[in-house]
Amino acid sequence: MASPRKKGQARKAMWSQSPVQFRERSIAGRGVFARKRFEPGEVVVAYAPKQRRIPVDDPEADVAAGTKLTLLSEGAWVIVPDTSVPGGWLCNHGCDPNAALYSSGEGRIQCIRSILPGEEVTIFYGWVSSNEPERDPCLCGAPACRGFINFDVSDHDALHFDAESPAGEAVRRRLDAYAAYLRSIDQAQVIETVGDRLRELRAKLGLT
Repeated sequence: MASPRKKGQARKAMWSQSPVQFRERSIAGRGVFARKRFEPGEVVVAYAPKQRRIPVDDPEADVAAGTKLTLLSEGAWVIVPDTSVPGGWLCNHGCDPNAALYSSGEGRIQCIRSILPGEEVTIFYGWVSSNEPERDPCLCGAPACRGFINFDVSDHDALHFDAESPAGEAVRRRLDAYAAYLRSIDQAQVIETVGDRLRELRAKLGLT
């Protein structure tokens, strides 16, 4: 028989009121799962309920970026999650994501299409690599899974991008197809990152 509650003692919640659950058996390691239905525009979970902020020009920010968990906020700060406290930083990548990461303020995961109770919350990572086409295999299992989380821009792409040749046409078609895909999942900002990486490679190769 349970002991009677003492006068003035706070009542312990029997059921969790959190709208999400952090648990194993996800796409990869721990993941974030909905406890309720979310509709587009709703905030699902804070990116990092406990965090540190480092100036973007601080050398520590470059070191922290190696974890792939940092978030650039408003161009001036790098948010570093305290990984002892679960949050949206645990969301796995999905090629057909149901949520998106927004970096304004303290960072948040926001629904972009309906999420049902029990469904894993996924976001698009948007990693762009150089000459490492198979760097980050994807395990999302979506019908249209791209196979890899990263999108790779290679020296070959940089060399042929402007060429009026079959190779040049193939490069431009590939980039255009990826841009269309990014727009379809509300991630058009990644197009700029791809363009920056292409310009960096062209400069390295002496093409600009």
